[in-house]
Amino acid sequence: MEKNWEEFSENLALEIKREIIENYLSEKLFLEEEWENYQNFLENLKRIQKKVFNNSWRIYFLLNKDTNLIEKFEEITSFPLKNTCKKSIEIYKNTYGISEKELKKRLFSNIFSPFGFTSKGRFVKLFYNIYKRFYNVLLNYLKECQKAEKRYNILKEETEKFHRAFNLSYILNFFKRLEISEEMGEIENREKVIEDLVEKLKIPIPKALESNFTKYSLIPSPTKIASKLSQLAKRSFKMNPENAKEILSFLI
Repeated sequence: MEKNWEEFSENLALEIKREIIENYLSEKLFLEEEWENYQNFLENLKRIQKKVFNNSWRIYFLLNKDTNLIEKFEEITSFPLKNTCKKSIEIYKNTYGISEKELKKRLFSNIFSPFGFTSKGRFVKLFYNIYKRFYNVLLNYLKECQKAEKRYNILKEETEKFHRAFNLSYILNFFKRLEISEEMGEIENREKVIEDLVEKLKIPIPKALESNFTKYSLIPSPTKIASKLSQLAKRSFKMNPENAKEILSFLI
C-alpha cells in the first residue's frame, strides 16, 4: 500500500512538472515569435526612417546649407532639419557621412526634373515637390511609429504578465520540493543556480521605440505653406545659383 502511494506521488509530481513546463514553453514560444515579428516590423520602419533622412538632406542641400534659411524652414515647419541630418550620420555613417557632392548626386539622381522655362523656375518647383514628398514620407513614418509603439506596449505588458504568471524561482523551488531531481546542486548553492537559470530563461524585453526612432510632429501640408516654400527656394537660388544648377543637373 505504501509502495503504491509512493508510485502515485512520483507520477503525480511528474505530471505536475510536465504540465507546468508545457504551459511555460508554449507561452514562451508564442511571445518570442511575437517579439521576432516586432523586430521585423522595426526593420521596415528603419527603411521608412531612411526616407525621412533622405528627404531631410535634400531640403538641407536645396536650402544651400544656409543657417538662416534652415532656421526659417524650421520655424515654418517646426521640424528639426539640422538635428535630423546630424542624427542620420550617427546612425548611418556609411550612407550619409560621405562627400557632399557624392551624397547630393545619390539623393537627386533618382528625382524627375520639373518643367520650367528657367533654372530658377525649375528649382522653385523642385523645392515644392521635394517638400510634398517629404510630407508624405513623414506622415507614413509617424503612422508606422504609432503602430510600433502600440505593439511594443502590448508585448511588453504581456511579457511582464508572463513573467509574473510563471514565477520561475517559485517553480524551480517547487520542483525541488517534489524531489524531481538532485541536479540543482547542494542546498548552499541551489539559490545561485536557480537565480542564474531564471535569468537565462527570461524573455528579454527590448528597449523602447524612442531609443532608436525619433518622434516628430507632423509638418504643415504643402498647400498651407506653398508661398513660404516658394520664398525660401527663391532666396536660396539667389544666394547660390551654382548650387541650384548643380542639383538640377543631377535630376532625371
